[in-house]
Amino acid sequence: MNRTSWLARTGGVLALALGMGALSGCERAGEATVAEPIVELAPGIHPAVVLVSPAGDTARVELRLHQVQTSARISSFQGELGYDAARLALAGAELPANVMVAWNEVGAGKVRFAGATAEGLGDAPMITLRFIPRGAVTAELFKLAMEEVVAEKEGFQNVTAQVVARERPLFSTTPLQPAGPAAP
Repeated sequence: MNRTSWLARTGGVLALALGMGALSGCERAGEATVAEPIVELAPGIHPAVVLVSPAGDTARVELRLHQVQTSARISSFQGELGYDAARLALAGAELPANVMVAWNEVGAGKVRFAGATAEGLGDAPMITLRFIPRGAVTAELFKLAMEEVVAEKEGFQNVTAQVVARERPLFSTTPLQPAGPAAP
């Protein structure tokens, strides 16, 4: 069986099975904090939250896997975002092109998501979530746990061990820059 077609079929089933969430929240304007760009990281795959649109009544937040000195072509992922439901109301999601993503708010302050792509994730976000903030949007409002990350590198491999675990994900208000050449 062709692995690409298996991945595409599996991702389609995953998207159908997990993508049954409709969410809304109350409207309140918020303000964003300014964070320094993410630089000088140890080798590995770093979960990151990037605040890309803090203005107005909605804050757009990208969930990303920032690779430093790795050459993994990420083909699927699964994780959970925790957020402070007293300060953020989930309003919806934007899905990246060429990535099949399913997401669901499983309870107040918790969003589960999973995705698969035949082309590799590359620099695309895993998912972009829209929140209605009640106050400043800061790093302390988020926890991001990656449960599984699979990459294609001479076949499909579970690379979850390369994910750098920390209590809070990286947080930035500036776009992430490529980390430089990958390790051989």
